[in-house]
Amino acid sequence: MRIQIDPDEDRFLLDHMVDGSPVLPTVMQLDLVARALRAAGQERPAGLLLRDITVGPAVRFARPGARDLDLLCTPEPSRRSAPPAWRCELRSPGQDTPHLVAVAGPAAGPSPRGPAPCERPDILHCGPDLVYPPFFHGPAFRVVGAFGRAGGGLCAALVPGLPPLRWGCGPTVLRPRLLELLLQCCGLQELAETGRMMVPAGFEAVHWLPASLTVDDRTSAMAVVRPRSGPQNSGPVFDGQVVTPAGTVLVIVIGYRTADLGQAALRPHSAHLTRCLDSRPEPGPAEPAIPEGVSR
Repeated sequence: MRIQIDPDEDRFLLDHMVDGSPVLPTVMQLDLVARALRAAGQERPAGLLLRDITVGPAVRFARPGARDLDLLCTPEPSRRSAPPAWRCELRSPGQDTPHLVAVAGPAAGPSPRGPAPCERPDILHCGPDLVYPPFFHGPAFRVVGAFGRAGGGLCAALVPGLPPLRWGCGPTVLRPRLLELLLQCCGLQELAETGRMMVPAGFEAVHWLPASLTVDDRTSAMAVVRPRSGPQNSGPVFDGQVVTPAGTVLVIVIGYRTADLGQAALRPHSAHLTRCLDSRPEPGPAEPAIPEGVSR
């Protein structure tokens, strides 16, 4: 697929500016993958499972006007008995290094149930004033309404009444802000721990459950994340999930890893953030669910 993206049409880009230039968010790149799979007739009743996701150079709009992207989907070699999978690469024409690589495989099994984090609303005692700034997002991506510590990790509630999020050519396939909520929750934990701003580098797996494809991402949801040790000589990775107030799992993330954006001047804000997070007790642990076929 050749895709044309134009900040004058895809207005959400103006709410995702880095160093003065619009940058295509990772969550919207994954929506392009979902769009290609839908066009190829690869929709699954159990939702969408993407694994082995690598985030490469940013899709930056340093010059005015539209730019083209190519999305190539090729069959992934597999065992004879295994269902087919697709390797998806998002590239700029003429460039060798892809912006995003993901393998789309079949998602199977019943939808897991998650915890009902609203049983302890008092843990969400930190507000969006601690997020924006320093996070660079505009209104369309200011998704964190409140957050706090939870079981060694963090949880964050989706702010209600967000402005619509859509491509200039039509609606999104996924509900990208559900995943964005989880990623910003991870970013808050890393900012509190390191004083640095982090950006996505990759995932072991992201599973959009069927309910996530139909839910309104401007209502109620909560992200629950927990760090764990990553591969040798690397930083922590995160597991987590996005759930409704009733505990219905919408999105599951396994092995989310980040890269340093290079903004080390946030340590005073980091100390303030840590003091706020530590001013209330934590609830008991809530173990994120693991999609079938994916191991830690």
